[in-house]
Amino acid sequence: MINKFIHIKYSYELIRSMLSGLLPGLVTVNFIAPFMILYIVHDFISTKILLVWMGFHVLIFSLRIYARSKLTFYLIVADNVEKINFYLYSTYFLSFLTTLLFGYMIWLSVLLEIDSLHIFLLGVIIFALSSGALSTIGNIYTLYLLFIVPNLLFLITALVYHGGDMFYSFAFAMFVLMIILVGNGYNHYKLLENSVSLNKTFESIYENSGDGVMLFKNNKFLRANKAMLKMFKVDNEKEFLKRNLLNVSPTYQPDGSLSVKKMLSIIQKSSESNYYNFEWVHLDAEGKEFWCDVVLTKITLDGEDLLHGVWRDISERKTFEIEMQKHKNEIERLNATLEEKIKTEVEKNRLKDRQMLHQSRLAQMGEMISMIAHQWRQPLTAIAASSASFGLKARLNKLDKESALKHSKEIAKYSQHLSNTIDDFRNFFKQDKEKEATNYTYIVKSVLSIIQNSLTNKNIELVEELECHDSFISYPNELKQVVINLVKNAEDILLEKKIVDPKIMIKSYIDNGKYILEVSDNAGGIEEEIIDKIFDPYFSTKMRKDGTGLGLYMSKTIVEEHCNGKLTCFNSDEGAVFKIELANA
Repeated sequence: MINKFIHIKYSYELIRSMLSGLLPGLVTVNFIAPFMILYIVHDFISTKILLVWMGFHVLIFSLRIYARSKLTFYLIVADNVEKINFYLYSTYFLSFLTTLLFGYMIWLSVLLEIDSLHIFLLGVIIFALSSGALSTIGNIYTLYLLFIVPNLLFLITALVYHGGDMFYSFAFAMFVLMIILVGNGYNHYKLLENSVSLNKTFESIYENSGDGVMLFKNNKFLRANKAMLKMFKVDNEKEFLKRNLLNVSPTYQPDGSLSVKKMLSIIQKSSESNYYNFEWVHLDAEGKEFWCDVVLTKITLDGEDLLHGVWRDISERKTFEIEMQKHKNEIERLNATLEEKIKTEVEKNRLKDRQMLHQSRLAQMGEMISMIAHQWRQPLTAIAASSASFGLKARLNKLDKESALKHSKEIAKYSQHLSNTIDDFRNFFKQDKEKEATNYTYIVKSVLSIIQNSLTNKNIELVEELECHDSFISYPNELKQVVINLVKNAEDILLEKKIVDPKIMIKSYIDNGKYILEVSDNAGGIEEEIIDKIFDPYFSTKMRKDGTGLGLYMSKTIVEEHCNGKLTCFNSDEGAVFKIELANA
């Protein structure tokens, strides 16, 4: 344990600090204090002993001065670890010899039974030397303990041996004070060691930082680290410190402001706010410009206000930002051009949709004219029959009033039916200018007034489950075109597949605030490989039967783009289901 204690590794900073204040302590310990002791005991101890004792002090003083000079040399110039350790351990030994000399004198005084007052004075001197050792050798804890502990132990044991209440109290006080001094010495040493370690850490951070670090005052550089020198392409710190902030800046900054004027403003702001962050263009030693991100912080060092600056080279980032800005400008230019192109293409698509819608309507009109013609056959036949009956009875002079009124009413009824059919046809294809309140019941009934006879004549059962009678805002005539297209598609597939007991179901209801209309059939459904394509333009399963492929595409366009709804299709157990979803908006 003693060997480990002796060989504690002390930082060179602590050793240098100890050496710088050692000389006054050596003079005090080996000259002033011994002469005071000689003065106190010269009447009680022989002169020969005292001269030899004093001679040893002079010898130890000379050896310690020599060891001190050697330590200083090897710490500063040679940096030889073995030599440094040798002379440091020599200092330990010489310090311990000094305590032996003081211990010898106090014990000799006690054994020769010198009077109590003189012994007490000797004890005070030894205690004073031990107490003052902290300020001279306290940086090296081993050296400190090797001086104060033996000194005080020799004194305490001598006082106890002398005896007497006063000396016992004095010895006890010395023991307590020794413990206190040992503790204070350790705290002092650890505080210094931590301070040196912290200084080393900060020095290492300062020198090895990837960012440039600099201290300056009044635009003049006081200190710069390696990263700063590398950034400005300067070989050594001394050369760099000859410059100032304005020497390493171009005349103008990129924003057009004078560097000198802008820098003075920044320094003033940094001094007022204690912190300021900005970007700056500098000039390196080769005259090349580069960008830096700079943080200035106001600090106080040795009672003097300075600015601490951290420089980071951001040239790559700024180059990237400039390139990004160029790309952004190019993208904005392209976007402006693209917007025009999009407008043109959108207008083309709208024209195309209008043409396709017109084409789809013409196809529907052809089908509806065929249905109207079919609906007119029965009323026209009845009108012709009533007219023939009129003529026959007139020729036979059998046209009585009752028969005339009967046939007149029938002709009027059939004529009104024809007129209503024409109105339905005209209203169906009338273009909606604005949205209006409508409902599914009205739309379905309007459609069925035109096509129901056609379905009935083809033995197709029509099932209506209209549970949603609430009104919503939309284009009723366009929705009628969608419904009639869905019903006609269902009719076509039922006839094509020759379904026994064909049936078309029209159902309306409300689900989660949405107004739903479903048109379904019992034709077995749509093949899975084409169900995702049925809404594509010009896709049709009726090409061989003059299908245009526009009906479902235009129906989806009307529902989703004109009416802000949704048109989907899926297969049920019986057949295909087309579902219209609208919101009340």
